[in-house]
Amino acid sequence: MKNFLIIGGKLMRAYSNRRKKYKTLTAVLSLTSLLTFSAPFVLHAQEASPTLTDEQFRQQMEELFRQAMEKRETGNIYSAIEDFQSILSTQPKLHRARLEMAVAYYQIYKFDEAVKEAEVVLNDPQTPPNVRVSILAFMAQVKQDAERLNQGQSTWKFPFEFGYVYDTNINIGPDNTVVTPGDEKKRDSGTIISVGIDHTYQTGKRYNLGTNPANLLWQSGVNIYHKGYFNEDEYDLSVVSLRTGPTLVSTGNWRSNLTLQEDIISWGGEKYAIFSYLLPSYTWHFGDTGFESTADAIISRRDYSRPGYRGRDSVYLAPRLSVGYTFYNGKMAALTGIQYINENAKDDAYSQDAICFFLTGSWKFLEHNTLFAGYIQTESRYDAAPVPGLPDWGSPRDEITRQYKLGYIHTFKDFGWLTDWDFNAEVMHTSANSNLPAYDYSRSETTITLSRRF
Repeated sequence: MKNFLIIGGKLMRAYSNRRKKYKTLTAVLSLTSLLTFSAPFVLHAQEASPTLTDEQFRQQMEELFRQAMEKRETGNIYSAIEDFQSILSTQPKLHRARLEMAVAYYQIYKFDEAVKEAEVVLNDPQTPPNVRVSILAFMAQVKQDAERLNQGQSTWKFPFEFGYVYDTNINIGPDNTVVTPGDEKKRDSGTIISVGIDHTYQTGKRYNLGTNPANLLWQSGVNIYHKGYFNEDEYDLSVVSLRTGPTLVSTGNWRSNLTLQEDIISWGGEKYAIFSYLLPSYTWHFGDTGFESTADAIISRRDYSRPGYRGRDSVYLAPRLSVGYTFYNGKMAALTGIQYINENAKDDAYSQDAICFFLTGSWKFLEHNTLFAGYIQTESRYDAAPVPGLPDWGSPRDEITRQYKLGYIHTFKDFGWLTDWDFNAEVMHTSANSNLPAYDYSRSETTITLSRRF
């Protein structure tokens, strides 16, 4: 279960970082911050409505402008453009509204319209010279982005991690289906190493989905992970992961992706299993409130390779719903949610239904220093007994697994060759309480790693 939650967490962080990139880009280009003047809503007598005074009409236009800005910030960009156009139909010289409309066109990838509206202001002799410079910079950025998206662009990243692990119960196995009843707890230390290649391709494809235009990316990657113990090498774990799939990043408040993944797993130096995944995810961000909700799922086919393990072959389904909240100027974050698990194995002794509840949080208490903690509780019920008819083994497993995590991350800055490396120290304790005493276990893992994305 831990492995699947880690996968989901990594995906969420990746999407969150990508969304921040797009929000930062549009914020930097916002012409409200570039303007050094703010044109008032000045009305000529012939433009005012015959049923409204000049003051009433001015207030009406100001309210319409405020609504347009609010709509644009919350992702309702088409409606915002309509409001800007309504303002400009009566106040064509109101460059403040025209430039904000240019930004809105940019956000929905209508680059020609964005440049056209910006040029109207640029060509006005009354536009101050310093504002002209800002407009020219905006137009250059728009044209550059248009060329980049139309041609497509690739981004490569190379994550690398290595470190130390101490495990108080290494013989539990890669997952809780490999608990060997009656095994004595074995302790050992070892090393962890993980290397990978991540590729993001901006296809240049754009889709207008309702009020939220979206840009299509394609993400792929390969990762090799190895955990090797110093003494008990029959419990060494290696995983080769291959993944690919599309991602839609909207100009509004949502993002979505669909990932195909294949994990080739070795345990004790021998081929153990192949897990194939389909990983859909959809996240909705509630404006500037700090809240976001994610609906995702794990759809997996587990094929075991070792003799005597084929009864574990299964189809694994695990939909999940989570809610996250960021507060205190982004220094604190919390995530909570619930997940339902259904595993249908060849041998009913390994088929299960489970409910998982999780709660995690982080606190950036100093610059480049973060504490994090988490709790996961999983209640599982299996369909059949491990050994039917045998005393103490003749009942299906019914158990609760609890997992506690506490960790610390420090990012090195101006520290020689360690600059931009992350130091991560983490302690994780897992305990299982089963109706079959032989399946009771506890396990503590301590890891210390250094990692970086090149």
